[in-house]
Amino acid sequence: MGLLSPWFLAGMGLLGLPLYLHLLKRHKSVPEQFSSLMFFEKSMQANLKHRRLDFLLLLAMRLALLTLIVLAFAQPFLTRHGAIAGAQIPRLIVIDDSASMGAGNRMERARSEAASLITEGAKVATFDSQMRLITVADIAGLQAGTARSSLGELARALRAYQESVKTPLEVHLISDLQLSSMPAGFSDLRLNADIKLVLHPLADKAEPNWTVDSVTAPSRVRDGKGAKVQATVAGFHTDAATKVVTLEVNGREIARQSVLVPAGGRVKVEFNGLDIPYGFAKCAVTVQGGDTLASDDRYLFAVERTDPQRVVFQYGERSTRSVLYFRNALEAATAGAYQVEATPISQDVNYDRASFVVLSDVGQFNDAALRRYVERGGSALVILGPLSVAAGKAPVTGELIKASRYNARAGDRYQTLGSADDSYPPIGRAARWEAVRFYQSVELEPKTSRVLARLTDQTPILLEQKIGEGTVVLFASSLDNVANDFPVQPAFVPFVEQLAHRLSGWEEASLNVMVDSALDFKTSAGSRSFEAMDPDGNRALSYQESSKGAPLILSRAGFWEIRRGAGKAQMLAANIDRRESDLAPMPEESAQLWQSPVAGQQSGSSSTRESESRWPLAAWILGAAAVAGLLEAVVSSRHLSREAA
Repeated sequence: MGLLSPWFLAGMGLLGLPLYLHLLKRHKSVPEQFSSLMFFEKSMQANLKHRRLDFLLLLAMRLALLTLIVLAFAQPFLTRHGAIAGAQIPRLIVIDDSASMGAGNRMERARSEAASLITEGAKVATFDSQMRLITVADIAGLQAGTARSSLGELARALRAYQESVKTPLEVHLISDLQLSSMPAGFSDLRLNADIKLVLHPLADKAEPNWTVDSVTAPSRVRDGKGAKVQATVAGFHTDAATKVVTLEVNGREIARQSVLVPAGGRVKVEFNGLDIPYGFAKCAVTVQGGDTLASDDRYLFAVERTDPQRVVFQYGERSTRSVLYFRNALEAATAGAYQVEATPISQDVNYDRASFVVLSDVGQFNDAALRRYVERGGSALVILGPLSVAAGKAPVTGELIKASRYNARAGDRYQTLGSADDSYPPIGRAARWEAVRFYQSVELEPKTSRVLARLTDQTPILLEQKIGEGTVVLFASSLDNVANDFPVQPAFVPFVEQLAHRLSGWEEASLNVMVDSALDFKTSAGSRSFEAMDPDGNRALSYQESSKGAPLILSRAGFWEIRRGAGKAQMLAANIDRRESDLAPMPEESAQLWQSPVAGQQSGSSSTRESESRWPLAAWILGAAAVAGLLEAVVSSRHLSREAA
């Protein structure tokens, strides 16, 4: 028998309370009238009777009630021991199917080893970055995948699985036990006491392996002849060797080079000129064979070739200079990647196939067509000025305009950037608008817009709002070098560049990410919902699923296509995590320590096992306390009725 909270036994001191209350009873003297006491002899009346306890049954009930309550808080329990003879511990066979298992014949050996371990009632699972239960029949068709293995995640999954089945478990792990798969802390490999781990390692030494470690290439180009592609070729546990590296576009080799890779080192390879057709091109850099793991010899990336993107710039009658400053900055930053079509607000404009739209102090106008464009997934930059103040609200967003704020140019009475979200590229990558002076700003009353930057007087100066599937950015001052000197400051060019890239989705046109990455695009501009197609052309995520916040999980290597509203699209290249390229196994000492019964872990046996269980008594004691309380009330009631009589 034991106690979970023995310190509650200090409450036994409360047992003195009923004893004290029962001793408070004293002999009561009734005063009588008498003439004189002078002839009475002094004497001492015995009070032994007064010190005796009365109502012993009632006292016992009260003492029992307090004792039972204190014991219940101490949480006593009984321990039961017993041996389970002849009991078979459930067996779980876990097979590593991560990318590194594609080296040599590791997967074939894993399938053979798993088949030999099958017993009646055995369960089978695979693991890479997560564990999945499969059937015994699935073993024959297992192949190495493209995800990274994580022994820390496997240990967490085994703990959760054992707690769900609530029985001892014998786990047979068939894996190459990569050193790179181990967690940062060995304690993350801990297993429950009821798990017996048996390792079946498939690698006993580090094998040499070459890989294309990374590729740097533009995500979007206008003329492929000037584009550069840089790749890094790395060797793990290799001798110095000359390797052939090729560049492919849509499955066709367009360039090759021979490079000397130092022993266990890395070298950069540069390809000048990327001749690709219009649209998205599926590109790859490949290092020619010579090792046992072929899946990491190829690094995928996507590049989009487009004509200059159409930017519709509509301006008010007082904002003609803003067109000049904006167009020149965009041309200087992007070398003709965008084509600005400037038209006065009085002319009708077709927004179809526009990369994004700019409104510069247009005042009041019919923005229904522009709002429909944004709701379908388009983007717009709204620049506010004096005509906007007269209109009383911002175009498209409908945010109320309260007034104009003026500041003197002389002295230090102008405003500068105050608080700002530096993670927002048009701010953080534009030197946080250093040295920019604001002489006039438009004071907005933001309701649904997110304030990204404020001036030193706390006036919102840059805001962003989602409308339907699109995005609108509000700049609460003009860009004509009158209300501020932003257009002549060094920060203006990177500000315009980053703003254009964000509104057009330039940086998202193609992304190179690792397998098992989860993408939700919550912080991106433009359409929030999208349709995703996997490398086989099958729908991986629908518009409805993505609009509800479901992330896109890149479950395998290859090219994934993202389709958005307003005709926008992007392509993702998912590659194997290059940590899988290091084929060194974990140290033998670590493997032995992991499967040893340390820190209270029991090794167990498939035939006999000592069982131990605890039987809590608190509920029973509380029940007895309730009965004692009822009896105490009955006995107390009887004594009170007698005294009243």
